Amino acid sequence: MKRYDMLSVLVGIVPLPSEPSLDKAVEIVVASSAAAATAAAAAQEETTHDENSLHENDVSVNDEPILSCRQWSTAVDEGVPTLLLNLIIGEATTLTAEQVVELVEQQLVEQASQLWSLDEKDDDSTPITPRCEQWASAPAPLPLRPTDGYPVIRTLTATDDDNNHEPPEHRHSQSSWSTWAAPTMKEWGLVVQEQLLSPDQVAELSLYVTAAIDTMEQALAEHRPTIRVGRDDFCFAEMASRSAQRFDLLLNDQTSPEAVAFVREHIVSRNRAVQQFLQEVLHVGPTEYNYDISVVYSRPGAIHQGWHADGDHQPKTSLDAGWQADGWQHRLTSAYAVCLFVPLISLDEQVGYTQFWPASHRHRDLMGFGKVAELAQATWNGSCNAGDGVWYDYRLFHRGMPNQSKTTVRPVLQVLFKKKWYTEKANYGTEPIIPSTLSESMS
Repeated sequence: MKRYDMLSVLVGIVPLPSEPSLDKAVEIVVASSAAAATAAAAAQEETTHDENSLHENDVSVNDEPILSCRQWSTAVDEGVPTLLLNLIIGEATTLTAEQVVELVEQQLVEQASQLWSLDEKDDDSTPITPRCEQWASAPAPLPLRPTDGYPVIRTLTATDDDNNHEPPEHRHSQSSWSTWAAPTMKEWGLVVQEQLLSPDQVAELSLYVTAAIDTMEQALAEHRPTIRVGRDDFCFAEMASRSAQRFDLLLNDQTSPEAVAFVREHIVSRNRAVQQFLQEVLHVGPTEYNYDISVVYSRPGAIHQGWHADGDHQPKTSLDAGWQADGWQHRLTSAYAVCLFVPLISLDEQVGYTQFWPASHRHRDLMGFGKVAELAQATWNGSCNAGDGVWYDYRLFHRGMPNQSKTTVRPVLQVLFKKKWYTEKANYGTEPIIPSTLSESMS
């Protein structure tokens, strides 16, 4: 019986092949494992006498490989360097993840002389014994970190600025930045725009944000005295808790008209790179998107969040990248919303940051697999400077990290740019902090 769903299997191989190169080693392992998988699949079906059954020399069915490698990377597992392969089992076979791992390990043993130097030993007398372990399996490809890192950071610096002391090769005009950023966002779901705001602009915006936080927290203490802020969950029209000591405050004309005016002037209206980037990423004209502004702030003691995406794949008829390697280019529906994070302080391990899983926006079936990103060391840490802009696809998996400082609050401006048909309904409640009857009597 054929399986009608494809399967992604992440395997770890130790020790790291030492020759001729990791690229070549992966090619050898995958080619021999694919041949073995084909033979095993054919053997399983040879008793069916089905004219559509696999044969030993088949490497694909309907142009779909029986076993292929989507991506490879390396990680360190308990101090041991490990080769990671994301193997894809085609839907035309009944091979299981466990069987594929066994096949790969068998091929490692048979190909050992090509993959490890002859003088390499486990100890003084024992030849290398390669081992293969299943790390995870999933109903979608599992994105891994490229061996040369994620290409998601590029500094935006006007080339005609006489005060610019950066070397020419490090300078990028607003036009060249957005031209680079749009396809990078499509591929990885994440780009960084360094120096989006100047230090003076960060200082000005911080004043408005701090005042808004103080006002809302005073309103909470006065009108909702039973809420233990930082410990209890709450969700009001203006503000909501996200987890212990982590909060999300909506910035609008009621809570902070100054912050709204600042964002409109310095980020939305006068920044040509932002305007061009949004139109290319959202595939809309300049009047076909809108935005919401908030500040997400984490006080000391904030714990790490669970892995999540702010939005799912919308609309329901939209397509994800599927199983093809280039599906993110030709199949993945364009983003309907992108989020901009601008930290108002520099982020590091002490105060924390947001951790992302690049490329996870491509597949709608990765929900619940965030732990794999940690194990495979496929994450990107958003430890950046105050005023930098971190842009991410609303479908990208991420999590807020702990604030381990003693006294420092971590405020991050958040601007959600979205197509006008999309309305975010989950972030805040409908009831205001100040009860409506009381606010009416005060007016």
